[in-house]
Amino acid sequence: MTSMAEQTKIILVRHGETQWNLQSRLQGHRNSPLTRNGELQALETKKDLSQYKIHGAYVSSLKRAQDTMDIILKGREIKAIESNNLKEIGLGPWEGKTKEETKKSHPTEYDLFWNKPHEFSLSGAETYLQLQERVVSELKKIFDKETHKTILVVTHWIAIKVVMAYFTSTPLNQLSSLPDLGNGEFLTLFKEGVKISVGGV
Repeated sequence: MTSMAEQTKIILVRHGETQWNLQSRLQGHRNSPLTRNGELQALETKKDLSQYKIHGAYVSSLKRAQDTMDIILKGREIKAIESNNLKEIGLGPWEGKTKEETKKSHPTEYDLFWNKPHEFSLSGAETYLQLQERVVSELKKIFDKETHKTILVVTHWIAIKVVMAYFTSTPLNQLSSLPDLGNGEFLTLFKEGVKISVGGV
């Protein structure tokens, strides 16, 4: 049996609430500032994680994730490493648009995005599979580099959801069966030997 000291853990955090979250705007690779509530969510996460010894941190290169990470790490002598591979799904022409606007402009693609993610395709945007492949690849690299440590990662809603799908062997056509992490919430990935499992949802 693997001891706790031999585990490698990644604490995966969703960034705090943003102004565009409140406006039902799709963010993708574009930035929207944290709301005051989003800052408070990050502070609550900081409090929840205060009991953990964190050895390192990685963060999406998008500002909403970086601002969340800055709040969580305040008081710790850790500098987060930025990664483009931890960004949210790229949504091309939809970024900054409201859900209603995208539903009107691309009704078929909009339906697929929300209801059949495995079939979603939009010119200028990533597919769910492309997102999953880049984020999972980055997390595997972090696991390999940070053996037997506890690492904090701040990323995004759909990015986390496709990671959960991968490590629970859930096909993308069943993505809706997995729980959604709220803003500022987190889960933990555990690696023991070669096995990676999901916990703490």
